[in-house]
Amino acid sequence: MVRRKLFGRDKKEADGEPSEEVPEEKEIAEPTWELPKEEAVKEIVPEIPKVEPAKTYEVPEAKVTEVKVADRGSTIPYHKSLPDRFKYMFGDSGIAGSMENTDEFLLAFMAMGDRFKVEKKAMGSVQIEPGTAYDEDVFIRVSNDAVNDLLSCVTFKDFSDTYMRYYRNAEPGKFIKIELRSDISSLNKRGFARVPLLKLLIGAAR
Repeated sequence: MVRRKLFGRDKKEADGEPSEEVPEEKEIAEPTWELPKEEAVKEIVPEIPKVEPAKTYEVPEAKVTEVKVADRGSTIPYHKSLPDRFKYMFGDSGIAGSMENTDEFLLAFMAMGDRFKVEKKAMGSVQIEPGTAYDEDVFIRVSNDAVNDLLSCVTFKDFSDTYMRYYRNAEPGKFIKIELRSDISSLNKRGFARVPLLKLLIGAAR
């Protein structure tokens, strides 16, 4: 029997069993994956359309029309009768004032032996007509002398002073007599207090 020297063999190999050489495990570096560089994404900002500033319009200042109230110094043209003079005064904004703001009314007159009436219907204008009135608010009698003096007045102030003088200082043949058929509070509610001409005719002027 030949003996073999065993050099560098392990026991198993000496026993006749082949030995498996186990290769040394080398550290395997994990592969690194480089992601492709992403191109910088430009942020897309939608363009905001330019908005023109809103146009501004200048509003013209409203002109306030002043209503003349009983311009006592205004000149009154010549008239041949008291109804004609009343037609002029009720149509003059400087004398009649805010006549459109009054409610309906009816004034009855007797002057120079004739009857006439001054009437305003609701939402209507003043009408002066000859004839007898029925269910009037005021009945006014004017003497002949008073009529002549009233027609000779050239300003509303003179007319007012003469009217009130004949009303307050009545004499035989020289008078203005006013009979209220409606109470004064009712007349004031219908706008008489705001119209100097109406206040004068019912004897309420100062």
